Amino acid sequence: MPEEREGPRPPTVVATTLPFFARDAAIVDETAGAMDQRLGQLNDDSAERALLELMTSGIRELARRLEQTEVALSAYLPAP
Repeated sequence: MPEEREGPRPPTVVATTLPFFARDAAIVDETAGAMDQRLGQLNDDSAERALLELMTSGIRELARRLEQTEVALSAYLPAP
């Protein structure tokens, strides 16, 4: 009969997922950069500008969280 272990198992991380987080973060950051360029072309009191500023802020937050997830997952990778 196999021996049963007690306690929680450490999370299993597949190394191939990490490049996807890095790529996603880069794409999100590029999108925010393009939106910043568009913001430069709009009037300060434009409703479109206010909406783009809000969207850009949310996109930058998403990029930050993707980077944090990548760092957290890399801690579980085996040492080279």
